[in-house]
Amino acid sequence: VVGASRSRDKVGQTLVRNLVLGGFTGPVYPVNPGAAAIAGVPAYPSIAEIPGEVDLAVIAVPAPAVMQVVLECAAKGVKGLIVVSAGFAETGEHEGRARQAELVQLARANGMRVVGPNCLGVVNTDPEYSLNASLALVLPPPGRVGFFSQSGALGIAILETVAERGLGLATFVSAGNRADVSGNDLLQYWQDDPATDVVLLYLESLGNPRKFARLARRVASAKPVVAVKSGRSTQGVPLGHSVRRSAAPVAALDALFRQSGVIRVDTLAE
Repeated sequence: VVGASRSRDKVGQTLVRNLVLGGFTGPVYPVNPGAAAIAGVPAYPSIAEIPGEVDLAVIAVPAPAVMQVVLECAAKGVKGLIVVSAGFAETGEHEGRARQAELVQLARANGMRVVGPNCLGVVNTDPEYSLNASLALVLPPPGRVGFFSQSGALGIAILETVAERGLGLATFVSAGNRADVSGNDLLQYWQDDPATDVVLLYLESLGNPRKFARLARRVASAKPVVAVKSGRSTQGVPLGHSVRRSAAPVAALDALFRQSGVIRVDTLAE
């Protein structure tokens, strides 16, 4: 966890605490150059000084510092990045979009995939991992459902509601800006995942409707795919380009879901 803070009210410490209290089965390495320990876990001044291998880096440093961290992760041989930090394309500013494009290009050039930026994180309840690499304090019990949420703000509320209903989750992913890993990637993962029987999607937009339809049709033939669609518009945010929005007629969206075998619902409760 890069950007692990000594302050209890900071995102970096919440991430470390959630990993440790969630019973993660692997080692957790907080990175903070000014602390000997975070939440009782020995801390390291930099990624390079961590003694073991690093599979996943959860990044919670200010946006301008993220690129340097990505370079350090590349040098360490990190496989995947979860970027919780905000200050990228969601700002609507040219600087934020350029920073996001650079983040993805740098990660891909070094063989790393990115969840985020500006995301809530990833949860895997499989007892073999017990991974809560997210900002969610309340987790549902283990189950057979894969849940993808585009909205980080709603993600926490969704997890709390799911927990209250006793609905078990296998995995949960809040993808934030979806600069790299998207709902389409998760559909491919869940199609082959023996721990997932049902797929739930909370979508605010569809980045690539054609690819979504193709993948959803394949998954839905074997596992139910249920989607809540808010806003009802398609939105593509190409890397390094301006944000494009094109309103999709409701009938077209309904037809897309129907032809893909996706069960569309209007509310989270439904």
